Amino acid sequence: MYYGIPVWMFKREPDYEQTMQTIAALGFKGVELIAWSRQELDEYYTPETASALKALAASLGLQITNFNHTPKCITSPDEDLRAARIADFKRAIDVAVNLGVQNVTMVSQYPFGEPYAGFMDLRRIAELQQWSYDHFDLNRDWEANFALYADTMRALCGYAAERGARVLVEPHPYRLINSSASMLRLIERVGCDNLGINYDPSHLFPQGDMPEWAVHMLRGRLWHTHFSDNDTLTNVHWRPGQGKINWRAVMQALRDIGYDGAINFELEDVPGAPTPATAAQGPSEAMITELLEARKYIDGVCAAIDLRVE
Repeated sequence: MYYGIPVWMFKREPDYEQTMQTIAALGFKGVELIAWSRQELDEYYTPETASALKALAASLGLQITNFNHTPKCITSPDEDLRAARIADFKRAIDVAVNLGVQNVTMVSQYPFGEPYAGFMDLRRIAELQQWSYDHFDLNRDWEANFALYADTMRALCGYAAERGARVLVEPHPYRLINSSASMLRLIERVGCDNLGINYDPSHLFPQGDMPEWAVHMLRGRLWHTHFSDNDTLTNVHWRPGQGKINWRAVMQALRDIGYDGAINFELEDVPGAPTPATAAQGPSEAMITELLEARKYIDGVCAAIDLRVE
């Protein structure tokens, strides 16, 4: 196992060359790259840029751990819209291959391809007196929509397999895949060996999953991680040690299943975390401190179980 950082902890939009140099200078071994839109896939992640990023990572001693892109609406009944978003993710797979990356991650989808404005962030749960959504028709064919999702994922896994890549889904609250159990259902329904999970306990924990149990339940399909802590009620992303997750149990479980990939710290709700207004300024000192403290904490946890993470 080795420590890494997603680029969006420092900078939310391309270019990422300086960010990669900063991550390497801090002593981290991994970097996770992302495309937020089809425009970024086409305009920034050209074959030439992908080749240059791959070479830069090698020169810095960095492993590109994962390529992240979430197409919206791949569960939409609108065939044209769904086809366009499927094409977007196929493009992301091609970018990953050009980067020399095996793991390609998306966030789980909303039912019927619809985002719901009334779905509040779980981090705001303590503020809410009412929680509702206004326009959602429940009287639909839910099984058919899940079957559509599975069929789409099967096709994307097939495309990825031809290129030596894997498709990872990150469960999120209020989505079709929101827990380890629903992830296992999707894996079973899709039936492809290259479908797995991006393990983020800060999404699983408030859904009722015990993070260390989830590791064992997903043995053989857990190929990438986002590490952050929370309070079990909201999906806030604090640094490990600041919430209620049993990190010793998590690290022991990862060792038990033979996980040897990246431990990527995704600390989206800590002092100094980038916002759309500040992200262009690059990494804040507070954010750097949080990341270094996160690594120090997990190092201490690992020392107690005689486990070394690079």
